[in-house]
Amino acid sequence: MNTFPLVYAVILNFNSADDTINCIESIKKITYPNIKIAVVDNNSTDNSVELLNGPDIDYKLILSKDNLGYAKGNNIGIKFALENDAEYICILNSDVEVEENFLEPIIKFLSGNIEAGIAGPCICSFENKAVVQSLGAYINLFTGLAMGRNKGSLYSSINEKVIDVDYLGGACFVCKREVIEKIGLIPENYFLFYEETEFCLNAKRKGYSLKCITESKVYHKGSATISKYSGLSYYFLNRNRIVFMRRNANIFHKIIFALYIPVETVGRILFRKESFELFRYYIDGLIGDKDNIDFEKVKFFMKK
Repeated sequence: MNTFPLVYAVILNFNSADDTINCIESIKKITYPNIKIAVVDNNSTDNSVELLNGPDIDYKLILSKDNLGYAKGNNIGIKFALENDAEYICILNSDVEVEENFLEPIIKFLSGNIEAGIAGPCICSFENKAVVQSLGAYINLFTGLAMGRNKGSLYSSINEKVIDVDYLGGACFVCKREVIEKIGLIPENYFLFYEETEFCLNAKRKGYSLKCITESKVYHKGSATISKYSGLSYYFLNRNRIVFMRRNANIFHKIIFALYIPVETVGRILFRKESFELFRYYIDGLIGDKDNIDFEKVKFFMKK
Protein backbone atom coordinates (compact mmCIF):
# COMPACT_ATOMS: atom_id res chain seq x y z
CA MET A 1 0.00 0.00 0.00
CA ASN A 2 1.30 3.43 -0.95
CA THR A 3 2.10 5.36 2.23
CA PHE A 4 1.33 8.63 0.50
CA PRO A 5 -1.32 8.02 -2.19
CA LEU A 6 -1.98 10.84 -4.64
CA VAL A 7 -4.50 13.39 -3.39
CA TYR A 8 -6.02 16.03 -5.62
CA ALA A 9 -7.37 19.14 -3.92
CA VAL A 10 -10.25 20.59 -5.93
CA ILE A 11 -11.06 24.25 -5.30
CA LEU A 12 -14.01 26.01 -6.91
CA ASN A 13 -13.58 29.71 -7.58
CA PHE A 14 -16.27 32.24 -8.40
CA ASN A 15 -15.35 35.91 -8.08
CA SER A 16 -13.18 35.08 -5.08
CA ALA A 17 -9.58 34.97 -6.34
CA ASP A 18 -8.07 36.48 -3.18
CA ASP A 19 -9.63 33.79 -1.00
CA THR A 20 -8.71 31.09 -3.51
CA ILE A 21 -5.08 32.20 -3.60
CA ASN A 22 -4.92 32.16 0.20
CA CYS A 23 -6.42 28.66 0.18
CA ILE A 24 -3.83 27.51 -2.36
CA GLU A 25 -0.98 29.02 -0.35
CA SER A 26 -2.13 27.20 2.79
CA ILE A 27 -2.21 23.89 0.88
CA LYS A 28 1.32 24.47 -0.40
CA LYS A 29 2.53 24.59 3.21
CA ILE A 30 1.10 21.24 4.26
CA THR A 31 3.37 18.39 5.27
CA TYR A 32 1.64 15.73 3.13
CA PRO A 33 4.09 15.13 0.27
CA ASN A 34 1.85 13.88 -2.56
CA ILE A 35 -0.85 16.44 -3.29
CA LYS A 36 -1.80 18.29 -6.46
CA ILE A 37 -4.25 21.14 -6.89
CA ALA A 38 -6.96 21.72 -9.47
CA VAL A 39 -8.76 25.08 -9.43
CA VAL A 40 -12.01 25.37 -11.36
CA ASP A 41 -13.13 28.88 -12.20
CA ASN A 42 -16.92 28.85 -12.42
CA ASN A 43 -17.18 31.55 -15.11
CA SER A 44 -16.18 34.43 -12.83
CA THR A 45 -17.34 37.89 -13.87
CA ASP A 46 -14.51 39.77 -12.17
CA ASN A 47 -10.73 39.57 -12.72
CA SER A 48 -10.37 36.17 -11.03
CA VAL A 49 -8.98 34.37 -14.06
CA GLU A 50 -6.36 37.06 -14.58
CA LEU A 51 -5.30 36.82 -10.94
CA LEU A 52 -5.27 33.02 -10.88
CA ASN A 53 -3.58 32.47 -14.22
CA GLY A 54 0.03 33.03 -15.17
CA PRO A 55 3.14 31.34 -16.54
CA ASP A 56 4.44 30.22 -13.15
CA ILE A 57 1.37 28.68 -11.51
CA ASP A 58 1.97 25.21 -10.10
CA TYR A 59 -1.64 24.07 -10.12
CA LYS A 60 -4.13 23.20 -12.83
CA LEU A 61 -6.54 26.01 -13.67
CA ILE A 62 -9.69 24.84 -15.44
CA LEU A 63 -12.08 27.40 -16.92
CA SER A 64 -15.78 26.62 -17.03
CA LYS A 65 -17.76 28.43 -19.71
CA ASP A 66 -20.83 28.62 -17.47
CA ASN A 67 -21.63 28.91 -13.78
CA LEU A 68 -23.65 25.76 -13.28
CA GLY A 69 -23.40 25.69 -9.51
CA TYR A 70 -21.35 24.13 -6.74
CA ALA A 71 -21.73 20.51 -7.80
CA LYS A 72 -21.13 20.96 -11.52
CA GLY A 73 -18.08 23.13 -10.91
CA ASN A 74 -16.56 20.69 -8.44
CA ASN A 75 -17.40 17.75 -10.70
CA ILE A 76 -15.30 19.31 -13.47
CA GLY A 77 -12.35 19.25 -11.07
CA ILE A 78 -13.16 15.76 -9.81
CA LYS A 79 -13.25 14.37 -13.36
CA PHE A 80 -9.87 15.94 -14.08
CA ALA A 81 -8.43 14.48 -10.87
CA LEU A 82 -9.72 10.99 -11.66
CA GLU A 83 -8.33 11.20 -15.20
CA ASN A 84 -4.95 12.06 -13.65
CA ASP A 85 -4.76 9.08 -11.29
CA ALA A 86 -6.00 10.63 -8.06
CA GLU A 87 -6.63 8.05 -5.35
CA TYR A 88 -8.33 10.59 -3.10
CA ILE A 89 -10.22 13.78 -3.84
CA CYS A 90 -10.16 16.64 -1.33
CA ILE A 91 -12.98 19.12 -1.92
CA LEU A 92 -12.17 22.54 -0.50
CA ASN A 93 -14.18 25.74 -0.49
CA SER A 94 -12.16 28.70 -1.71
CA ASP A 95 -12.65 30.46 1.66
CA VAL A 96 -10.96 27.67 3.63
CA GLU A 97 -7.41 27.66 4.93
CA VAL A 98 -5.85 24.46 6.25
CA GLU A 99 -3.50 23.45 9.02
CA GLU A 100 -0.11 22.14 7.87
CA ASN A 101 -0.82 18.61 9.11
CA PHE A 102 -4.54 18.41 8.33
CA LEU A 103 -4.33 15.77 5.61
CA GLU A 104 -2.19 12.96 7.10
CA PRO A 105 -4.67 11.76 9.74
CA ILE A 106 -7.52 11.73 7.20
CA ILE A 107 -5.60 9.74 4.60
CA LYS A 108 -4.20 7.41 7.25
CA PHE A 109 -7.72 6.67 8.49
CA LEU A 110 -9.25 6.20 5.05
CA SER A 111 -6.35 4.01 3.89
CA GLY A 112 -6.61 1.82 6.98
CA ASN A 113 -10.37 1.35 7.02
CA ILE A 114 -11.95 -0.42 4.05
CA GLU A 115 -15.52 0.52 4.96
CA ALA A 116 -14.72 4.23 5.35
CA GLY A 117 -15.53 6.16 2.20
CA ILE A 118 -15.44 9.85 3.10
CA ALA A 119 -13.71 11.66 5.94
CA GLY A 120 -13.35 15.28 6.90
CA PRO A 121 -11.61 17.52 9.40
CA CYS A 122 -12.97 19.55 12.24
CA ILE A 123 -14.01 22.79 10.56
CA CYS A 124 -13.34 25.75 12.81
CA SER A 125 -14.24 29.41 12.43
CA PHE A 126 -11.69 31.47 10.56
CA GLU A 127 -12.48 34.50 12.74
CA ASN A 128 -12.09 32.56 16.00
CA LYS A 129 -9.97 29.50 15.40
CA ALA A 130 -10.77 28.01 18.79
CA VAL A 131 -14.49 27.70 17.94
CA VAL A 132 -15.95 24.72 16.11
CA GLN A 133 -18.03 25.43 13.03
CA SER A 134 -18.73 21.81 12.07
CA LEU A 135 -17.88 18.26 13.11
CA GLY A 136 -20.19 16.76 10.52
CA ALA A 137 -23.89 16.06 11.02
CA TYR A 138 -26.64 13.49 11.18
CA ILE A 139 -29.25 13.52 8.41
CA ASN A 140 -32.83 13.55 9.66
CA LEU A 141 -35.17 12.36 6.93
CA PHE A 142 -38.22 13.32 8.98
CA THR A 143 -37.28 17.00 8.95
CA GLY A 144 -35.03 17.25 5.89
CA LEU A 145 -32.22 18.71 7.97
CA ALA A 146 -28.60 17.81 8.64
CA MET A 147 -28.30 18.11 12.39
CA GLY A 148 -24.83 19.47 13.12
CA ARG A 149 -22.59 18.42 15.97
CA ASN A 150 -20.88 20.75 18.45
CA LYS A 151 -21.35 23.95 16.46
CA GLY A 152 -20.15 26.90 18.51
CA SER A 153 -18.31 24.76 21.05
CA LEU A 154 -14.62 25.08 21.84
CA TYR A 155 -12.25 22.81 19.94
CA SER A 156 -10.50 22.06 23.23
CA SER A 157 -13.71 20.45 24.54
CA ILE A 158 -13.73 17.68 21.89
CA ASN A 159 -12.91 14.29 23.38
CA GLU A 160 -13.57 11.92 20.48
CA LYS A 161 -10.83 11.38 17.92
CA VAL A 162 -13.11 9.86 15.30
CA ILE A 163 -16.82 10.69 15.02
CA ASP A 164 -19.26 8.65 12.95
CA VAL A 165 -21.56 10.95 10.95
CA ASP A 166 -24.01 10.89 8.04
CA TYR A 167 -22.82 14.13 6.48
CA LEU A 168 -19.63 16.12 6.04
CA GLY A 169 -19.84 19.75 4.98
CA GLY A 170 -18.77 20.74 1.48
CA ALA A 171 -16.29 23.25 2.90
CA CYS A 172 -13.81 20.38 3.23
CA PHE A 173 -14.02 16.63 2.87
CA VAL A 174 -11.86 13.85 1.42
CA CYS A 175 -13.36 11.05 -0.66
CA LYS A 176 -11.92 7.78 -1.88
CA ARG A 177 -11.76 7.35 -5.63
CA GLU A 178 -13.75 4.13 -5.40
CA VAL A 179 -16.69 5.91 -3.76
CA ILE A 180 -17.13 8.24 -6.73
CA GLU A 181 -16.72 5.33 -9.14
CA LYS A 182 -19.46 3.46 -7.27
CA ILE A 183 -22.04 6.18 -6.48
CA GLY A 184 -21.25 8.76 -9.16
CA LEU A 185 -20.38 12.43 -8.98
CA ILE A 186 -21.95 15.10 -6.75
CA PRO A 187 -25.62 15.56 -7.76
CA GLU A 188 -25.91 18.56 -10.08
CA ASN A 189 -29.61 19.37 -9.74
CA TYR A 190 -29.42 21.69 -6.69
CA PHE A 191 -27.11 24.57 -7.78
CA LEU A 192 -26.39 25.45 -4.15
CA PHE A 193 -27.01 23.55 -0.87
CA TYR A 194 -28.05 19.93 -0.29
CA GLU A 195 -25.94 18.51 -3.13
CA GLU A 196 -23.25 17.33 -0.71
CA THR A 197 -25.99 16.09 1.66
CA GLU A 198 -27.35 13.81 -1.04
CA PHE A 199 -23.82 12.77 -2.05
CA CYS A 200 -23.04 11.74 1.53
CA LEU A 201 -26.40 9.97 1.88
CA ASN A 202 -25.74 8.03 -1.33
CA ALA A 203 -22.36 6.92 0.01
CA LYS A 204 -23.91 5.83 3.29
CA ARG A 205 -26.60 3.86 1.49
CA LYS A 206 -23.93 2.04 -0.50
CA GLY A 207 -22.37 0.82 2.73
CA TYR A 208 -19.60 3.37 3.25
CA SER A 209 -19.05 5.01 6.62
CA LEU A 210 -18.38 8.74 6.98
CA LYS A 211 -16.07 10.03 9.68
CA CYS A 212 -14.96 13.32 11.14
CA ILE A 213 -11.29 13.08 12.14
CA THR A 214 -11.06 15.65 14.90
CA GLU A 215 -7.26 15.93 15.09
CA SER A 216 -7.43 17.39 11.58
CA LYS A 217 -8.39 21.08 11.43
CA VAL A 218 -9.23 23.65 8.79
CA TYR A 219 -10.61 27.18 9.09
CA HIS A 220 -13.65 28.37 7.17
CA LYS A 221 -14.65 31.97 6.60
CA GLY A 222 -18.20 30.92 5.85
CA SER A 223 -20.17 31.64 2.67
CA ALA A 224 -17.84 34.43 1.64
CA THR A 225 -18.91 34.20 -2.00
CA ILE A 226 -22.65 33.57 -1.84
CA SER A 227 -23.22 36.27 0.79
CA LYS A 228 -22.57 38.80 -1.98
CA TYR A 229 -25.87 37.86 -3.66
CA SER A 230 -28.95 38.95 -1.75
CA GLY A 231 -31.47 36.17 -1.16
CA LEU A 232 -29.61 33.50 -3.15
CA SER A 233 -28.63 31.28 -0.24
CA TYR A 234 -31.97 31.72 1.60
CA TYR A 235 -33.94 30.72 -1.48
CA PHE A 236 -31.93 27.64 -2.38
CA LEU A 237 -31.46 26.49 1.20
CA ASN A 238 -35.23 26.32 1.65
CA ARG A 239 -36.27 25.30 -1.86
CA ASN A 240 -33.68 22.52 -1.97
CA ARG A 241 -34.77 21.11 1.37
CA ILE A 242 -38.04 20.12 -0.29
CA VAL A 243 -36.27 18.81 -3.39
CA PHE A 244 -33.95 16.72 -1.21
CA MET A 245 -36.92 15.13 0.54
CA ARG A 246 -38.67 14.43 -2.76
CA ARG A 247 -35.58 12.69 -4.07
CA ASN A 248 -34.43 10.79 -0.99
CA ALA A 249 -37.15 10.22 1.61
CA ASN A 250 -39.41 7.19 1.73
CA ILE A 251 -43.21 7.47 2.00
CA PHE A 252 -43.21 7.29 5.81
CA HIS A 253 -40.62 10.07 6.06
CA LYS A 254 -42.63 12.18 3.61
CA ILE A 255 -45.87 11.83 5.58
CA ILE A 256 -44.22 12.97 8.81
CA PHE A 257 -42.42 15.77 6.96
CA ALA A 258 -45.68 16.97 5.39
CA LEU A 259 -47.19 17.30 8.87
CA TYR A 260 -44.10 18.88 10.37
CA ILE A 261 -43.04 21.47 7.81
CA PRO A 262 -46.16 23.75 7.98
CA VAL A 263 -45.85 23.98 11.77
CA GLU A 264 -42.15 24.76 11.57
CA THR A 265 -42.73 27.37 8.87
CA VAL A 266 -45.39 29.22 10.85
CA GLY A 267 -43.08 29.19 13.86
CA ARG A 268 -40.21 30.62 11.84
CA ILE A 269 -42.40 33.41 10.52
CA LEU A 270 -43.94 34.27 13.89
CA PHE A 271 -40.95 33.93 16.17
CA ARG A 272 -37.93 34.49 13.93
CA LYS A 273 -39.72 37.14 11.84
CA GLU A 274 -38.81 35.37 8.61
CA SER A 275 -40.55 36.35 5.39
CA PHE A 276 -43.82 34.87 4.13
CA GLU A 277 -41.79 34.22 0.96
CA LEU A 278 -40.70 31.07 2.75
CA PHE A 279 -43.99 29.43 1.75
CA ARG A 280 -43.39 30.26 -1.90
CA TYR A 281 -39.85 28.90 -1.78
CA TYR A 282 -41.18 25.63 -0.39
CA ILE A 283 -43.83 25.50 -3.11
CA ASP A 284 -41.12 26.02 -5.73
CA GLY A 285 -39.36 22.98 -4.30
CA LEU A 286 -42.58 20.99 -4.31
CA ILE A 287 -43.75 21.68 -7.85
CA GLY A 288 -40.42 22.37 -9.58
CA ASP A 289 -38.23 19.95 -11.47
CA LYS A 290 -36.44 17.88 -8.83
CA ASP A 291 -33.82 16.68 -11.28
CA ASN A 292 -32.74 19.96 -12.89
CA ILE A 293 -31.71 23.45 -11.79
CA ASP A 294 -34.11 26.34 -12.31
CA PHE A 295 -31.66 28.75 -13.92
CA GLU A 296 -34.25 31.51 -14.18
CA LYS A 297 -34.21 31.68 -10.37
CA VAL A 298 -30.42 31.62 -10.36
CA LYS A 299 -30.29 34.55 -12.81
CA PHE A 300 -32.88 36.48 -10.78
CA PHE A 301 -30.89 36.29 -7.54
CA MET A 302 -27.48 36.73 -9.17
CA LYS A 303 -28.64 40.04 -10.65
CA LYS A 304 -29.57 41.46 -7.25
